[in-house]
Amino acid sequence: MEVNGIQIVIERKKIKNMYLRLLPPQGAVHVSAPERMPEEEIRRFILAKYDWVVKQQVRIRQMPEKKELTYESGEEVDCWGKKYVLQVVPSVENAGVSLLGDHLILRVKPDSPPEARAKVLNAWYREALTKVIPELLHKWENVIGVKSSVFTIRDMKTRWGTCNIRTCKICFNLQLAKKPKICLEYVVVHELVHLLEGSHNKVFKAYMDQFLPNWRVIKKELNS
Repeated sequence: MEVNGIQIVIERKKIKNMYLRLLPPQGAVHVSAPERMPEEEIRRFILAKYDWVVKQQVRIRQMPEKKELTYESGEEVDCWGKKYVLQVVPSVENAGVSLLGDHLILRVKPDSPPEARAKVLNAWYREALTKVIPELLHKWENVIGVKSSVFTIRDMKTRWGTCNIRTCKICFNLQLAKKPKICLEYVVVHELVHLLEGSHNKVFKAYMDQFLPNWRVIKKELNS
C-alpha cells in the first residue's frame, strides 16, 4: 500500500489491533493488521500517524551506520550496559567468555571465523540472561498478580520481547544482555502487564504507570 508517497508493507495476522514499526536503515514502514480488516481502515490508521512516521524516518536515516563486529581483539563489545574491550584468546578445547576488569576475554579455537566467535559470545549472553530473568519474573509476577508459563530467548530484529496471551509464554530478545539490567526489568514488566491488557492502550499505560512509574525513561534508554 502507498500512503502519501510512502510505501507500506502490510502483514495480516490473527490479532485484534494494528501495530506499526519502522525498520532501519531507511525507515521502511511495516504494519501488522487483523486478517479481515478493510484496507481503508488500515489507510486511516497510517494517515493518523503520518507526521510521526515522516519524523521517525528522518531520524532513522540520520543515524550513523553501525559498524559490523569482526570479533577481533581491540573491538568494543557490550554487556549489561557497559562497554568492554574484546580480547581474543586462542583455545583448542575450552571455548567460552569471561570478564577481567574492562576486558571481555573470548576463548575460541585458533583461526576461528567471526561467525564461530559470535556463536560463543551469544551463548554466553544467553546464559547471562537465563540466570537473571527467572528472579525478575518471580519478583514482578508477585507484584502484578499474574503468572507466566515459560520464557524463551531469541535474537529478534524488531522487538525486545513478546508475550503470547493465550499460552502466557514470554520471549526475550538476546540483545537485552547488552543493555543495562533495568532495561531488561522494564521488558519483564511490559510483557507481564500484557497478561492483564493485550493492547498498548490507555489501560496498559495506566498499569505501567502503577507498577513502574519511570518506565518511559527506561524505554527511551533501551531504544537509544
